[in-house]
Amino acid sequence: MTKIKRKIVKSYEGDIIRLVLLATALPSTLLFYFVISAGISIYLKILIILFVVIVTGYSCFSIWQKITYQLRTSINIIESVIFGDGTTRPVSRYKQGALAEFNHTLTGLSSAISTHKQELKEQQLLLTKIINQIDVAIITTDHNNAIVLMNPSAEKLFACRFEAVIGGPINQLGLQDALNVGGQKVVEFQLKQHRKKVYLHVDKYLVNTQTHNLIFITDIQQLLREEERIAWQRLVRVLSHEINNSLAPIASISESLAKLTRADLTQADNKADLHQGLCVISERAHSLNTFIKSYQQLSTLPPPVKSLMSVADFILSTTALYPQINWQLPKSPDISFFVDCQQLQQALVNLITNAIEASNTNQSASNKEPISLTLQWKISEGKLLIQLLDSGVGIANIDNLFVPFYTTKTQGSGIGLVLSRQIAMNHDGDLHIENRDTQRGVQATIVLPTR
Repeated sequence: MTKIKRKIVKSYEGDIIRLVLLATALPSTLLFYFVISAGISIYLKILIILFVVIVTGYSCFSIWQKITYQLRTSINIIESVIFGDGTTRPVSRYKQGALAEFNHTLTGLSSAISTHKQELKEQQLLLTKIINQIDVAIITTDHNNAIVLMNPSAEKLFACRFEAVIGGPINQLGLQDALNVGGQKVVEFQLKQHRKKVYLHVDKYLVNTQTHNLIFITDIQQLLREEERIAWQRLVRVLSHEINNSLAPIASISESLAKLTRADLTQADNKADLHQGLCVISERAHSLNTFIKSYQQLSTLPPPVKSLMSVADFILSTTALYPQINWQLPKSPDISFFVDCQQLQQALVNLITNAIEASNTNQSASNKEPISLTLQWKISEGKLLIQLLDSGVGIANIDNLFVPFYTTKTQGSGIGLVLSRQIAMNHDGDLHIENRDTQRGVQATIVLPTR
C-alpha cells in the first residue's frame, strides 16, 4: 500500500485564518453545546448552527481577501518600480493605523526609487553623449578580456564597427599588451599597416564582483608631429639667425679681402685692413664654433647617476660657490632624496647666474649693493620644491623662456634654462619659472620626486 504524504503549504494569510478559527473555536463550541442542549426544534438548531458556520466562514474569507489584496497590491507596486514604473500607488480607505503607515512608507519608497532611477537615466544619457562626442577612444572589456564597449572615437581609430567586434577578444584590435601597461603611459603599437604612438590609460572597475578593464586611448601622433614641426621651426629660426650673424660678415669681409689682395699689400693701410678683416673672420668663426659646442652640450646630456643626499647639504654646497651673495636661507625640515648632485647643481648654478645678472641689471652703476637671493625648499603634495627668488627686473617674454638658443643677453647662448629644465625632467621632475606676485623679481622652482 502506497502511502501518500500530503504537502502542507504554509502561507502568511493561511496562518491568519488559522488564528481566527482558533480564536472562534471556543465560543463556537460553547454556542453549539448550548444550542444542542436547548429544548428547541431540531430545525432551529440546524439553522442556528448553519448561521454560525456561514458567519465564521465569511469572516475568515473576508479577512483572507483583505490580506491577500493588500499583499498582492504591494507586490504589484514593487514590481512596477523594478520595471521602471513609479506611478502606481497603494489604494486603501484606511487613513490611520499600521496599514496606513505601511502604505505611506511604500508610496515614499516607490517615489524615491522612481526619482533615483530617473536621475540615473539622465546621468547615463549625459555620460553616453560625452563618451560618443569625446575625442578619446574608450574601450571596455569584461573579465575574459572580451570587448563589451567601444565609442565612436575608438571605431574611427581602429577603423571598425563596434557591432563587428563586440564579444571578441581584445587581441583583434592589436591591444593584447595594453592591459599589462597599467596606469598612464605613451606607447606605440601596430595598427593595420601603420604604427601609432598613443597616450594609453588603463583602469579597472567591478561588475558583479568581477574585474573589468577600462582603456582610454588618445591618438597623439598628429599632436606630436605638430609640436615637432613647431619645435623645428623655432630651432631653424634660431640656428639661421645665429649662423647668418656669423656667415654674413665673413662673406662680406672675405669679398673685401679678395679685392684687397689685388692691391699693393706693402702699403700700411692695406696691411692693417687685411689684418683687421682676418681678425673679424677669426672672431666670428670662434663664435660659431662656441655656438655649435653649446648645441652639442644640450643634445648629449648623459642620464643622471643618482645617489642619496641631504637636501640641506646640497643647498649649502651650492651657496658656498657664491660667497659674494647675501643668501637668505629659511629653515625647513631636512630630507634625503636621490639625485645626480653634479647635474642638479649645474641646473641650479644656471638659475643663480641668471638671477645675479637680473639683479645687477636692476642696480645703477653708482649704487652697487650686495646681491640678495633667497634659496628655500619645502615638501608639497609629495614633491620636493627647491625655490630660488630674486629681486631683479623680472621676465618680459615668458613665451620664449625655454626656446633653445633664444636669449636677450649680448653674451648669452640661450641654452641655460633649457639645459636646467632638461636636467630636472631627467630626474622625473620639472622646472617652473615665473614672475613673483608680491614684488618685483623672479621665482624659479625645481620640482623633484622625494623617492
